Amino acid sequence: MKKSNQFASPFSAWSGHRLFHVVAGTLIGAMVVTQASAMLPTPEQAVDSSMAVQANTNASSNSSAQAVNSKITASLVSVDANGQEVLVPVDTNTRLQSGNVLEYQGYFTNTNADRVRKMTVTMSIPDQVELLGTVAPEFPYGSVDGNNFARMPLRTKVDNQLQDVALKYYKAVRWDLEGVGLNDTVAVKYRARVK
Repeated sequence: MKKSNQFASPFSAWSGHRLFHVVAGTLIGAMVVTQASAMLPTPEQAVDSSMAVQANTNASSNSSAQAVNSKITASLVSVDANGQEVLVPVDTNTRLQSGNVLEYQGYFTNTNADRVRKMTVTMSIPDQVELLGTVAPEFPYGSVDGNNFARMPLRTKVDNQLQDVALKYYKAVRWDLEGVGLNDTVAVKYRARVK
């Protein structure tokens, strides 16, 4: 009996899913919160979408809808003939195997009427991969449950000793990005290894 390889045809079970599902957060006093949920395998190289964001400039004003445009990509990290690292966009023909390294990149453009003082961007980490140490910009927040975040590296007590939480337990990464001007685009990224 031939054993099936779940990575040989990575897109059969995911046809109809998008690379990332972006959910809007809130814009409170010129603050934007966005979330992107990564899925693997990825049937599309990139997803462009507009997401609604609630705006509230002060406590007495009415809310109005604003927008943040997003583009999320996934690339396979490989090495060319010269030994240089290259990023190959993941598409329906990409064959993923255990041990492959992927780079997820998120681009978020402020299309609000004004500058955003602080944009908070959260990207989830799919169950099929584990986070590697390459995360940019530096000094993000991490989460092992996708809800509670603390500055990375996460730490926990084991036998009364403080230890770093292994990256394989991380479920999401969050960044606070300062001063995003009108039509400015901010980029975030992380790398993960296929389990």
